[in-house]
Formats: sequence, structure tokens, C-alpha cells
Amino acid sequence: MRWTIFAVLMFGTACVHASNGVWSALVLATNETPARAVPAKLEAFAPTIKKVFGYNSLYLLGDRRKEIDSGTEDWLVPSEDFFFQLTSLRREETHYAIRLELFRDKSPLLTTEVRLARNAPLYIRGPQWGAGQLILLLEIR
Repeated sequence: MRWTIFAVLMFGTACVHASNGVWSALVLATNETPARAVPAKLEAFAPTIKKVFGYNSLYLLGDRRKEIDSGTEDWLVPSEDFFFQLTSLRREETHYAIRLELFRDKSPLLTTEVRLARNAPLYIRGPQWGAGQLILLLEIR
């Protein structure tokens, strides 16, 4: 199974200290005629997903928000099948340094270190699923 990580860098002027939460979402992206209306929670992400991944319809399969603190391990569970373990390595003025582990059921799929900053969501291309592609999102909120 091939996973691809896309970090779209759009740094804003807000700092990380305004919030210490991470939001995760599991999205099914498909091509449909006519295109399906974008769910409200995905409106900000739709243009990037359409441009980078090439899909015109999005389904929100699940999402969760979790407060995180430096040096702690936290679990984000956007769906019953996929979940993240986040270890906050550092919290800096503009970003979090996080060790990210992605699981499907109890099987680890990906381990990496990332920087999450406000207005710079992380997109992870997952496997083909049904008539589309799974995409996992992480964002500081």
C-alpha cells in the first residue's frame, strides 16, 4: 500500500499559542458527475484536494479534535478504521514538532516526524477505497 504525505505551506501571521488543538479528518475523494456538494467542514480544503489529488467530490467519513501538550502522547481517531498517535516533541512560536504514527485497525502504516503550523494543513494520501481515494487531514486548531 502506498501512502503519500503532502504538506501545503501557507503560513499565516497567527501563532501556535492561540490554540493547542489538532484536528484530524478522514475524507473519501471521488470523481462524480455532477460533482457532489462539499461538506461545510471541508470547504477550506476542497480547492487544494481538487487541485493536488484531482477529485471533484468529497465525503467526510469522520473527524476529531484533540488538545495536545508538549511531551505527551495523544490519540486522534477520525474513524473506526484509521487513527493517529501524536507525540508532541516541541511546541514553538510558529509550529508544533510532532511524531505522527498512522494506524489502520491495529496495523501501523506510517511513522514520521512533521511540523504542524496554523494555516498549513497536512494531507496524507491513503489507499484507493471503493470508487475513490482516502485522504487524511491534520490541522492545528
